[in-house]
Amino acid sequence: MAYTERFTEVHELLANLVVTSSGAEQNTGYVEVGRFHRGFIQIIPVTLGGALNVDVEEATDTTGAGAQTFDSGGKDTTIPQTDTNPTIIEWRNEELTVDSAYDALNVEVTPGGASTFVVQVWGTVPRKAPVATTNLEAVVD
Repeated sequence: MAYTERFTEVHELLANLVVTSSGAEQNTGYVEVGRFHRGFIQIIPVTLGGALNVDVEEATDTTGAGAQTFDSGGKDTTIPQTDTNPTIIEWRNEELTVDSAYDALNVEVTPGGASTFVVQVWGTVPRKAPVATTNLEAVVD
């Protein structure tokens, strides 16, 4: 059986951050997520030396304009030092403050102790994905 859809056709890696050191806040930087219906943040522990504090922020653009806590802090979490498996934080774009045109996310992490983590932001289920138009006269949006 052949697959007809590649993972990378419907999933886009928007940010990749390797977090090292202790106590220093680090950020993925704001990435535009408005092109997707859903997405997730994947946090992979590499070396555990302390807990990892994770805060998710939203803004109206990738410069961080109007930055505020995303989902009233509902996506924020602390990953204990004892958690050795990946952590996933999922979101749907309707959770963004859409009435004020928020469509960018930043993941702010602060490691405790000498830890190393990989933090990735993925966009999934793209809006207006390319579609074959061979047998169509037009696609009206």
